[in-house]
Amino acid sequence: MPELPDLTVVAEQLALRVAGRVVAEATAPTPILVRATPAELSALVGLTAGRATRRGKFLLLPFDRDGHPARLLAANPMLAGRFWLLDDSRERVRARTGLRLRFTDGTELRYVDREMLGKLYLVDPDGLDAIPGWAEMGPDADDPALTLEVFRQRIRRHPGELKPLLRNPRFVAGIGNAYSDEILWEARLAPFRRRSTLAPGEVDRLYGAMRHVLAEATERLRTLVPPHIETQHREFLRVHLRGGQPCPRCGRELRQIGGDEATSFCRGCQPPF
Repeated sequence: MPELPDLTVVAEQLALRVAGRVVAEATAPTPILVRATPAELSALVGLTAGRATRRGKFLLLPFDRDGHPARLLAANPMLAGRFWLLDDSRERVRARTGLRLRFTDGTELRYVDREMLGKLYLVDPDGLDAIPGWAEMGPDADDPALTLEVFRQRIRRHPGELKPLLRNPRFVAGIGNAYSDEILWEARLAPFRRRSTLAPGEVDRLYGAMRHVLAEATERLRTLVPPHIETQHREFLRVHLRGGQPCPRCGRELRQIGGDEATSFCRGCQPPF
């Protein structure tokens, strides 16, 4: 699942490599993935792509007309959605391609989703609140305004176990299955502990681990991802999906439970209380 570090780097790459290009054709080969009519997609023709950004687990690509905001593509890739940037638009179209944006210079941006779970919304520049859950989204987990004090205040309002809490976009936005495992391992906190059991020092440790893990991963991905923005890198993660291997910190065997949304942790480093 693309998470905050992945989408941050993809957005940076699109901002560098797509901004300023003019749309020549916009189509949805698999229209179920795109919340837009064919006429709304056709209306992108002639518009200029702006600088992509990220919010939570959404990638945002604006389109301008004569220097003024005209439309905004908001993409939530969910489990398996990926963006492809192609130098030659004649390259074969992969199965389950949700969107094709061909530019006047012959390059093309595509969205491909093998699980068909992602959602692409085409909205007015001020229409993001119409997207389900957008208005309720909490601050990005890497937002400078999310200070330690703000984090302390927010976490008091959210009960439950720590891993679902980190993945709750109403608490903080941008963290999914993989990085919640990494953050909790870094913080030495068990994924199944309840927020109400945390001492003040453990809350502070969780905040520090969240900021450190996400920042470190983003920097690592800036060297690993370009130019292939469609490739997701997880090989540098310390515990996620590494059940049965030795813990990098204490050497005890890492545990893993669950299937596609597995939870990985160390019973030695992350005690249950």
